[in-house]
Amino acid sequence: MGNIVILDENTSNKIAAGEVIERPASVVKELVENSIDAGAEIISVEIKNGGITYIKVTDNGSGIAGDDVEIAFERHATSKIRNSGDLESISTLGFRGEALASIASVSSVDLTTRVKKNPHGSFIKVQGGVVKEASETGCPAGTTFVVRDLFYNTPARFKFLKKDSTEAGYVADIINRMALGNPGISFRLTSNNTTILHSPGNNDLLSTIFSVYGKETAKEVAEINYSDNNIKITGYAGKPEIARSSRSFQSIFINKRYVKSKVVTSAIDEAYKTYLMKNKFPFIVMNLEINPVHIDVNVHPTKMEVRFSEEQEVFRSIYHAVTNALLGKSLVRNIEVQEKDKRIFRFEEKVRKPVEYKQQRLVEDRGHVRETPDDADNGRQGNVSNNYIITDEPLRTVKTESIKSIVTNNINRNNSQDEENNNSDLTVERINLLEGSKLLGQVFSTYIMLQHGEELLIIDQHAAHERLMYEKLKSKYEKNEALAQILITPAVFELTYQEIKFLQEKREFFNKLGFIYEEFGNNSIILRAVPYAENGAAVKEVFIQVIDTLMNSTRPDYSKVYDDAIYTIACKAAVKANKKLDASEVEELLRLLSEIDNPYTCPHGRPTIIKMTKYELEKRFKRII
Repeated sequence: MGNIVILDENTSNKIAAGEVIERPASVVKELVENSIDAGAEIISVEIKNGGITYIKVTDNGSGIAGDDVEIAFERHATSKIRNSGDLESISTLGFRGEALASIASVSSVDLTTRVKKNPHGSFIKVQGGVVKEASETGCPAGTTFVVRDLFYNTPARFKFLKKDSTEAGYVADIINRMALGNPGISFRLTSNNTTILHSPGNNDLLSTIFSVYGKETAKEVAEINYSDNNIKITGYAGKPEIARSSRSFQSIFINKRYVKSKVVTSAIDEAYKTYLMKNKFPFIVMNLEINPVHIDVNVHPTKMEVRFSEEQEVFRSIYHAVTNALLGKSLVRNIEVQEKDKRIFRFEEKVRKPVEYKQQRLVEDRGHVRETPDDADNGRQGNVSNNYIITDEPLRTVKTESIKSIVTNNINRNNSQDEENNNSDLTVERINLLEGSKLLGQVFSTYIMLQHGEELLIIDQHAAHERLMYEKLKSKYEKNEALAQILITPAVFELTYQEIKFLQEKREFFNKLGFIYEEFGNNSIILRAVPYAENGAAVKEVFIQVIDTLMNSTRPDYSKVYDDAIYTIACKAAVKANKKLDASEVEELLRLLSEIDNPYTCPHGRPTIIKMTKYELEKRFKRII
């Protein structure tokens, strides 16, 4: 007997299920896409245990005729296409005819459906790909699927499912995308009897964005409305302040089909190139209307990937669409303040009588900003530029005795350790960089200038302070010391369902990092404590950044992920560039920098200190040829 055999239908369906049905969210996606293709205006999804034990999808669409109910569960049975020629211009979300057969082969499915013109509907139960019951029934027009015990007969697939809350998060993400791609349909998602999403279905995309992401996001977007000969692009592009650390907040649709495309994301990135910092990704919801003849959606079993016949044209159109939206929207950042926040100035709009002019400038005093005359700055006379300090007196010299005593103590302490580590040369070199230095000043409100013998030392204040913060937070974390600092005014903000679930699961970890919070309604949390709140670090920005960092981490050992989180906190909490420091603050920074083992780089590897010798300077000025 030969080795090649024809697989039976049940085995073929299970193999197809392995390609199409990966988890409960895959089932929801296929069933909801069918509801959309059926012209539904209202779609309700209910899940239990993340959809593993129970999924119910109900719509008010066209329904399935009684004669078609049983054949709908056959493999390659579809109402969407008739022949191979139809593949060249697909206008529906589903078309393969594999979804129902695949779902039914690995679960128990109940289908109740009625077309509007018929007085009665149909019911069918299919379990493991086998029809168990079929009959007529009374039901409203439309279709209801109930899927139970997913992967009950394929334990190999079942064991790869994640926790219920994680699977529920995947389902929520799919429904959120469906709602954003179809603002004319009202979606409702319920998980374990709790409503997660209810979109209005009023054909207003901005209202849907509000339903999915909340008010804070909805008010920081710019409308996209662009068209040329072959493509129409609509949607909303986020302002820079709501950018995130991953692409999870980007929803790209082609003819209302949610897809992923490198061509599209590359064009978006190029449009935002001068607006965002490195490793930041914009919020965007965008729908491209393209003639189906110019795209191929039959690339992947899950229909998530597409190909364009004219990639350059698509790239150009998307770039211009996003650029026009950003240029047409004021990108000046809004600052919301409370009455007691003394850091914000208020300017009178009323015209007052002329007063004697006296030059003013801003003085930052450990996180507080006040307006003060120049001659009030530590008794020194002078003016202040945005880039450097100009004074009538020589710039202050750091007290050599003070630095020297600190250095001596360090050398004594470190030498005792280095005798064991045979690393004393490195310690002496590090300490000698600071001993006996003179403080020359601050350049561009970013770099600290020191003269050390015949060397010029330049210190990046943000990178240096970031290293200090990182070492301090890491040490406390590893010693299980408290990092949390109670906020005087707790911060309330909205998150997605997936983020809320993630915070619930990882509460102990976040608490140890210093973030104390609790749920505040379905899609909000109230943050009561943070690990570091000085230097005006934006509480929400720090917290969101840490969430993004941890949710996007691919490290298998979660206990090691804390390092990424501490990097993020240190970066956000550190003193920023373009901040003027007084001499005492500089001295403190130098003192602390001299006490750590690695003062040379920030946690990301950027240098904190660079040096230039007198010889190098003289060569630059051609004093030495």
